[in-house]
Amino acid sequence: MCGIVGFITRPEKGPDLAAAMHRPLGALAPRGPDDEGVWIDPLAGVALGARRLAVTDLSDDAQQPMVSADGRWHVVFNGHIAGHRSLRKRLLSGQSLASDGDTATLVALISEFGFAEVLPKLEGQFAIAAWDAYTETLHLARDRFGVRPLVYGSTSEGFGFASTVRAWSLLPGADLRLDPRAKDIFASFGWVPAPMTIFGQARSVLPGQRLEVRANGQLEQEMWWSEPAAVELAGDQTIGADAIEAIIDASICEQLEAERRVGLFLSGGIDSSIIASSPAVREASLPAFVATFPDAECFDESHHAQSVADACGLPLTKIEMTDDRIQEAASRLGAAYDEPFADASALPTLALTKEVAQHCTVALSGDGGDELFGGYRRHSVLKLRAALPSPLRFFGGFLGGRLGEALRSPTDHEAWAALVRMHPGLDVMDDPIGDVGGLAGALRRDTRLALPGDLLVKMDRAAMDSALEVRTPFLTEAVHGAAWSLLDGQRTPPIKGAGKPMLRRLLKSRLPGIDFDRRKQGFAAPLGDWLRGPLRAWVQDLPLEPIAHLGDPNELLESVWSGDDRRLPQLWLCVTFAAWCAHHRSMS
Repeated sequence: MCGIVGFITRPEKGPDLAAAMHRPLGALAPRGPDDEGVWIDPLAGVALGARRLAVTDLSDDAQQPMVSADGRWHVVFNGHIAGHRSLRKRLLSGQSLASDGDTATLVALISEFGFAEVLPKLEGQFAIAAWDAYTETLHLARDRFGVRPLVYGSTSEGFGFASTVRAWSLLPGADLRLDPRAKDIFASFGWVPAPMTIFGQARSVLPGQRLEVRANGQLEQEMWWSEPAAVELAGDQTIGADAIEAIIDASICEQLEAERRVGLFLSGGIDSSIIASSPAVREASLPAFVATFPDAECFDESHHAQSVADACGLPLTKIEMTDDRIQEAASRLGAAYDEPFADASALPTLALTKEVAQHCTVALSGDGGDELFGGYRRHSVLKLRAALPSPLRFFGGFLGGRLGEALRSPTDHEAWAALVRMHPGLDVMDDPIGDVGGLAGALRRDTRLALPGDLLVKMDRAAMDSALEVRTPFLTEAVHGAAWSLLDGQRTPPIKGAGKPMLRRLLKSRLPGIDFDRRKQGFAAPLGDWLRGPLRAWVQDLPLEPIAHLGDPNELLESVWSGDDRRLPQLWLCVTFAAWCAHHRSMS
């Protein structure tokens, strides 16, 4: 795991490249506390830098940037190439590499096959930057699901990329004017979606996207992987539960490759319990961790986690979300999230990952299971909607409550529709009451938009602020293909049933004494109580300002502090934006 950065400038009159790397690398230090490396070619006007968290090869041989044996490719890489040792044996037979780590494998593969050609061969979570010295071309790419971040953009002094928006903003000549459109979308969703960033001149590489940047500034981009194409490959063939189980277990096993201690997040829900009950995890007796909320039992899942841990023979550490921990997490919120981010569970995630990092360097997460296997309640409702004639869909959209919301087309929401249009393969149908792909369309949108924009950002930024590498066994092409080979009825049950029926059946066979038919809870937090209690002084010190249509922040404050939580989401948007602005301005 690393934080990476790079810059291309005019060799004859550009900035000092060594100095240009200094501040961005400093900003990336939490992502890579073990090592720092810089490579510079002053004649070409290019510099690459990396901060490293050593996981698969702890020696200096794995230092980045790393150069290919022929001197052509210079590579920086953030992430984990799953199964990289088997790739070596299969594709690089007979080659002797300088390091046993996955970076050396990656560099050798790029040298052997070329940058674009090697990407489909890779599994895992990654953001890669490679400079081709022969053609003077910078190549950038991001993994299929957007687990690892990668930001790029032109500045007045050249072109740069970085793992985070914050690091990019510290490159020479970076334009730090906010994007008004991004600010408005943040007010609607609580996060800034790719390809946008909060800064108008910076862009985020899309999940599954590849870029080429010439020394003259010419930029070309294409999708090297797209979900619709993968869905088509799956066809109408279904696979059985045994095959699904084998594919998931194989993915989990590959994610355990590390020379540092590995643990897992365990809520006791479906996805984390699948990981906990896998043979490789049980055999290794990996330590498990769960957040507890002693003053808010309705948010506490630790008793479910304890049941699963006991059944799997795993040691479980319960981490209490105390006032002190939440206050400390709030103080880091603006710095840890390099863009405004209003998911309320970011606070307990920051607190949890900090404590887990005291015990492990790598942790497994169940992120992606809901998006691939249909775990949200709205996925079941969509099955009902798709079966209705168009007139009933239309009139159903006028209903109130959750059912009415589910029956309304995503095209009814202007911000959502605009977001969809930014992503290749996620077409919004002209018919405003069309099903926009039904369940399959909803799962694609969840996987391509909400997952990398919200859930994965929440975990990546929180974990890397404490130098904790998080791996996601569900987010591999093999598991994705297996999920998409299932019929809709195998992913979502009847309208009143529980989601992910196949995974639930799998768990019942593995852990027969545990009830997995309970309603999905999700990782939430008693935000209103915290704002009225341990976070009140912190909020009072923030320079709150109006955002879009959200109203007067002071009125929102008074409403929430009086005990009315109906306007809590709007207030939290204002609070998180203010926390980010305060940190950004202090560091500018």
